[in-house]
Amino acid sequence: MTYHCGRSRRGLSTVVTGVIMLSAVAVLGTMIVAWSNSSLFSHQQVLTSTLTTNVNKIKESLMIENVWFNTTNTGYVNITLNNVGTIGFNVTEIRLTSTYLDQINSTNVPMLPNEIYSVSTNYPWESQPTVPVKVIITTARGNIFKTEAAP
Repeated sequence: MTYHCGRSRRGLSTVVTGVIMLSAVAVLGTMIVAWSNSSLFSHQQVLTSTLTTNVNKIKESLMIENVWFNTTNTGYVNITLNNVGTIGFNVTEIRLTSTYLDQINSTNVPMLPNEIYSVSTNYPWESQPTVPVKVIITTARGNIFKTEAAP
């Protein structure tokens, strides 16, 4: 003999359960795709910026044309710089160094392509007139251009 209980248990059918699972997967999938797309975009911006900076660093070209040790007004050195590259840049430091003296002149000189810049700086070279002086030019992107001259 079988007894039927007056209460029936209600449950979710397999169709409703399948729809809920597919909806959850679709929402999670959309969120993951959106997150990866934004992450990829930010990495792309960083790579583009790094590439541009490094390519521009390669394109910088500075020629130290003349280094004159001024004999009429002793203690001064005249330096002529020529931007022979295809892009402009800023000269941030002019350093004069020898075995007995190291002098750094901080500056911010913009140099456009094919532009010549001449600077006269105080440097007491006359106390050691036979010692060569290294001229080191640093740009804003970190390039270093060097030459050596003797009074």
